[in-house]
Amino acid sequence: MPFLVSIPLALTDNPVDSFNPIALWQQASFFNKGIMILLLLLLLLQIYILIERGVLYAQSNAASKKFMKLFMDILRRGDFDAAKNAASAHGKSHVALVLKHGLEIYQYEKQLKLLHEGHDVIQPVERAIVRGISEVTEVLKKGMLSLATIGALAPFIGLLGTVVGIIKVFADLKTQGAGDINALAGSIGEALGTTALGLICAIPAVWIYNYYTTKQDQVLTSINNAASQMIDEFIRRESQG
Repeated sequence: MPFLVSIPLALTDNPVDSFNPIALWQQASFFNKGIMILLLLLLLLQIYILIERGVLYAQSNAASKKFMKLFMDILRRGDFDAAKNAASAHGKSHVALVLKHGLEIYQYEKQLKLLHEGHDVIQPVERAIVRGISEVTEVLKKGMLSLATIGALAPFIGLLGTVVGIIKVFADLKTQGAGDINALAGSIGEALGTTALGLICAIPAVWIYNYYTTKQDQVLTSINNAASQMIDEFIRRESQG
């Protein structure tokens, strides 16, 4: 019991050194240095994913807004080539990518209908839209598995470092005794430091994952809504002969 009470007292004797990352690194064991390096690399990876996905969604949203203002008006006029050109000009828009694919299939199926009267042109377009959405979903999911893995494993990686640090504390106790608790402060700080680093790595990873999952759902909803409008326009044209 006196040992447990003396731990916080020892840590507060010199708070600057106790919470100095450089000092913790210097005092850490070789194993825990590896743990810290791994966690820092995972932190850098999620920062990269945050920036890369942020740029992707910003470009997609900006292009989609411009594209949708043009596409439906052009489509209603029946100028399919101009509609495809508009989609090509806004290639960073995931909505444009899917609608362009659906439009190309519609034009192809219309040619088949000239050869085979009564040919259904709508169902192939719907299947093409489903395939396009699946492909876009895979693009949007890039990096999400890494974020989920970091959020789930980083605390346990930090905890592993903590366990190793605690083992080192007791090993030092065995060799040095509990007479000078300050001699053990480095091992204690090392143990707590890896846990803190694991949490610092995991908490933003979970937030970023949830944020981009929401953005992904918004993009897919926009695609579904736009595709539904396009198919309705195709159905209207087919009903008019």
